[in-house]
Amino acid sequence: MMKKLSLRMRLTLLSALVMASVAVILTSMFLFGADRIFVRDLEQKMMFQPQDIIITSVKKEGVPNENMDLQEVTVSLKKAGTQFNLWGMAALFLVLILGTGATWLMAGHVLKPLKELSSAIEEISGNDLSNRVEIQGRQDEIGRLARSFNHMMDKVSASFERQKRFSASAAHELKTPLATILVNLEVLELDGKTSPDRMEKVLTIVKANTERMIRLVEDLMRLTSDKDHEMEEEVELSEVFAITLYELSPLIRKKDLTVSIENTPDISLTGSRVMLYRVMSNLLENAAKYNREHGSISIVTGRDDNGVTVKIEDTGIGIPEEALPHIFEPFYRVDQSRSRAVGGAGLGLPLVKDIVEKHGGEVTVKSAAGEGTTFILRFPASYRGVERRGRVSPRHGKIVCGND
Repeated sequence: MMKKLSLRMRLTLLSALVMASVAVILTSMFLFGADRIFVRDLEQKMMFQPQDIIITSVKKEGVPNENMDLQEVTVSLKKAGTQFNLWGMAALFLVLILGTGATWLMAGHVLKPLKELSSAIEEISGNDLSNRVEIQGRQDEIGRLARSFNHMMDKVSASFERQKRFSASAAHELKTPLATILVNLEVLELDGKTSPDRMEKVLTIVKANTERMIRLVEDLMRLTSDKDHEMEEEVELSEVFAITLYELSPLIRKKDLTVSIENTPDISLTGSRVMLYRVMSNLLENAAKYNREHGSISIVTGRDDNGVTVKIEDTGIGIPEEALPHIFEPFYRVDQSRSRAVGGAGLGLPLVKDIVEKHGGEVTVKSAAGEGTTFILRFPASYRGVERRGRVSPRHGKIVCGND
């Protein structure tokens, strides 16, 4: 029943109940004490006093200085006691009424910010998340609640904006290869006689764009999936680096990059081999793609009491300071034209961050425009193996590994 009433009404009723209980107890004690001290005490004295004693110190109402006997005094005292009780009860009800009204008004004043907060929440819709609760100078629980609500709405609004950008970017990324496929198929359809070379060229374009869409969809599925794959594998980082660099060797040779690897000692991580490979592959591919000619890539792994650290550093174009807070957002590109030229969709770094965090780690980045980029990964880990060092020859781009 109480839950159906407003908070203001419940506070008022509870306060009225407390006031009534206290007032009844105090009034009862006061009336009982007055009756005990004045009326009953006098009656007991009358039982032991001669009935002809005259009381001259009491004035009867309407008869000045008239002497009264004890019987008349007793009647007067009982009448006065009755009137006193009536006045006491009237005062009790008056206090309850005034106290309840004052409680109602004060509760309304105190709960006014909650009413404003409730109204602001009711006005929020999916299309407008700009409403906030204005609380000026309040440092109490209501003020903290309102500030917490405003802070929460800031986060929700930012999250909605990211989701909108994500949806728009995903639609655009899927639309581009589909449009390319459609245009080439329409051109092929319009040609009366298509040469084998033309047919092969169109098929190559269709295949490349289809693979691009498949990679995009796979990345989106990985990014939004809660599936953790097999997270109990022992993954040797040296093996992951060897496979990744072998796959990137054509690009490394093309740009004549120097790649150095330093493990201290060889380290294994407990997690998903597929997911960790994707992390290192994305970071090393970016380090090669956005590097300058004859540049270098440095891979350093280490360990301490807190776990494993992997540092991947390049001498590439770097990332402007204003772009650093956004590079882990899906579909974000520092340079739109450059990213499209090298085939990026803006999902690599968000995947890196997501996978590292699923392994209980964290990723940080240090960079400046024109000064290269350094990614630092930190994992909780288990260790085994021997120390290895390796490097890539700058002249031929070949990977050379050996044991010290």
